Order: sequence, then C-alpha cells, then structure tokens
Amino acid sequence: MNTQMMKNTYFIWILASFSIIFACKEFGNENKTTDKNSFGRTKIDAVINEDTIKISDSLVVRYSSKLLWFPDLKNKKLLSEIYSGKEISDFSKKGLQSYFDKEKQEVFNKMSNSKAFSNVKQQQQWSYISQMNVRMNRYSFVSVQYYSSRYEAENKVQYHYNEKVFDFKNQKKLELSDILVLSEETIRRILKLSLEKTTMMQQIKVYDREAFKVLSKVNLPVSKNFYFDDSNLYFHYNMNEISRNYDIGDIILTISWEDLNGFIKPDFAERMKIN
Repeated sequence: MNTQMMKNTYFIWILASFSIIFACKEFGNENKTTDKNSFGRTKIDAVINEDTIKISDSLVVRYSSKLLWFPDLKNKKLLSEIYSGKEISDFSKKGLQSYFDKEKQEVFNKMSNSKAFSNVKQQQQWSYISQMNVRMNRYSFVSVQYYSSRYEAENKVQYHYNEKVFDFKNQKKLELSDILVLSEETIRRILKLSLEKTTMMQQIKVYDREAFKVLSKVNLPVSKNFYFDDSNLYFHYNMNEISRNYDIGDIILTISWEDLNGFIKPDFAERMKIN
C-alpha cells in the first residue's frame, strides 16, 4: 500500500470519528446530582446553544456550542483559565448563555469573509462546532476536553482538541510538573515508545515502510494536552503535531502509572490512590 493510499485510509477513518463524535453528543447537565463527598466530585452543569446561521441565500451554517458551567466556583482567576481564549467575564449561567450571541456573530463574520464563501454557487450547509466535555471528575480534579471543528467546503474539515486538568482543591490549572518528577527528555523517550506500540504504527510498519522511517525519526514534543484517569496518563496530539511530513490525524498516546512508578509525585499518587 503506497503513501497516498494510507493517507486516504486515515482521512476516511478521521471522518468516521467525526460521525461518532456527532452521534454521541450529549445534551443537558454533565453532573446534575453530585455528592461532594463521593470521590471529591465537583458540581458541573452545561449550557448549550444550537442554531442555524444564514450567511446568504445559498449558504447556511449549522452552529452548535456547549460550555460547562461551574455554579459553585467563585475563583475568577481559575474561571478565566477554564474559559481561556473566550471573551467571557460573566461566569454565571446567564452570562455564558449571553456569550453565545457574541460567538455566533463572530462565526457569521468569519464565514462570510472566508475565501471559500466566494466560491459558493449552489445550496450548501457548513458547520461550526465548539464543545467543552468532562473527561474525569474525581478527587477534586476536573479534566476538560475542548473540541472545535469547522466545515467550510467539501473535504475542508478543520478540527482541534485541547485537554486541560483543573485542580479544584488548590484552585489552579494542573501542570505536568505537578504530577511527575521527570526530565522532558525522559518523557520524550517514553512517549516515543508509546507511539511505536500503537496499532497505527504497527500497521504503517507493515504497509508503508517509508512512512514508518519518517515517523520513527521524529523528535516527539511533550504535548501540553494531557489528562489522566485511575490507570493511565494520556497525551493528546493534534493533526500534524507529531510530524508535518506525514499526516496521521490526531492521536492519543498512553502511559500507564505502572510504567511511571518511582517518578510520580507522592502527594499526587496518594490523592489519586495510585499504588
């Protein structure tokens, strides 16, 4: 299988992943009934806005946006970090709902000024999707995935993931240095091993030796997009973040706590009950 065929396979796989994301999109509260004494859970709700934005007679945009809401959180510094990149100053539920009006106007402006818009000759529907989703809510840690995608024309899907973990006990965004005592170079080596073990890399090794050589030589960056659960630490890489010479889409690399034994900070291990 040549490189072009492999790229086509990965592109189809990415589109299939989009379908799963859209099909599984949740509505309503993230965590309506929360026992604060149960595993240190934080009360989280969500506000959602879905609309159709008319750009012109021949073009409409499907708008879908979801923001998490933390009704008990009063620390404005932490709230600003949670909504970083969004012009939000009123963190109430009403304030978050008002933000949608601003965001929709920004979407209208960007889409109507897009170069692709000038080529629209027949009826089309583009899309803008922005979501905040809870990955984990335990031990006063809240892991949030930020997902955004834009579809402007055929085969022009643009998507991006951000992963952040917030420490509600210490009221701050968690850094990797709060979890591990390891040099960046050592983490790079561990991540490189994790990449080589993925099913994707094993398939590339069999079907596309040239691509395997390219990916095996990459100087793997330590992604700031990390999160964790009871068993593993995860690093989420966006498209082209690992290599610009070979597109593998977005990928998540996994490192078990067992493999990091001896390098985990004691207070974090105790809090997460990692033996």
